Amino acid sequence: MESLRDLYHDEIQSLRDFRIKLDAHKIDRHDIEQFTTEYEELVAQAKVITRVSDRLQKKLDDANTQIKDQNNEIKEKNLKLEETIQQLVKARVGRKASSIILFVAIILYVAEEYFFEEIIRSYVSSPFLNLFVLLFIALILKFLESGLEESFLKGEKRKIMKEKKKKVAGIK
Repeated sequence: MESLRDLYHDEIQSLRDFRIKLDAHKIDRHDIEQFTTEYEELVAQAKVITRVSDRLQKKLDDANTQIKDQNNEIKEKNLKLEETIQQLVKARVGRKASSIILFVAIILYVAEEYFFEEIIRSYVSSPFLNLFVLLFIALILKFLESGLEESFLKGEKRKIMKEKKKKVAGIK
């Protein structure tokens, strides 16, 4: 490709020659016709270059618009993916907490039925007391389950943050 300096060398030289003749008052009809012909060619070339440039700019604008649309779509999909991941983590943590609480509930139920029921009946003679004790245990277990879920979620968040820090440190 020609350098910028060489690109219009002939046109610039023609203009200089014409000005020299103009300053010297040595312009004839042939010089004017030659200059106008060169000028018309230059204008025609400028029109072609402008049309090509306009088409290229339109293509570039369309490509930029398409890239922006795709970026927005990617952002939306990333947000949906993050929400899905959070839901999966929450479900996994909930299942883990429920499993632990179920195990504890079985142990407490068996302990209450075989060990504490006789002790409680010896002090209080209410037929519904056993039912109230079981209901109290169930309520305590529900609160424990919520606390376990929250604790596990905090642990997962810390784990994710550590992974993000490692990735950021690895990028730098």
